[in-house]
Amino acid sequence: MPYWRDTFSTGYRNPEDGELDVTGSQSSLIVSLLSAGTFFGALTAAPTADILGRRIGMVASTGVFTLGVVLQTIATSIPLFVAGRFWAGFGVGLISAIIPLYQSETAPKWIRGAVVGCYQLAITIGLLVAAIANNGTKDRNDTGSYRIPIAIQFVWAIIM
Repeated sequence: MPYWRDTFSTGYRNPEDGELDVTGSQSSLIVSLLSAGTFFGALTAAPTADILGRRIGMVASTGVFTLGVVLQTIATSIPLFVAGRFWAGFGVGLISAIIPLYQSETAPKWIRGAVVGCYQLAITIGLLVAAIANNGTKDRNDTGSYRIPIAIQFVWAIIM
């Protein structure tokens, strides 16, 4: 996404094409903080679900995820974008661990495995939708090139 590279660049020029870009360490930070947030979210999911309950825990994790999406959507510099990545990851980690707990405790025994399996199918469909959204907006020359794919995540948060 050339527009994203121009917007978030700190002056570094990519030697391959001479265009403004983020450095390798900045790119690593942006990518890895989502995973770090997911890790810590998953670690805190069980206590959160025990203290708040399964349903309220899912609502709270959706709120944390929404905070992360908002921060990423409004970001015009790396620090805010990175903070958004962490909080979105934290929310994903929370909800990724709470939903299977809720499903296995509420689904009847005879369909429990199918319900939890459908959860994985929904994740895979979400990855497909994300790839389509990214591919559809990558050539835009405005903030929509990165804000549209990020903001689409709001749809799933609202549904939850």
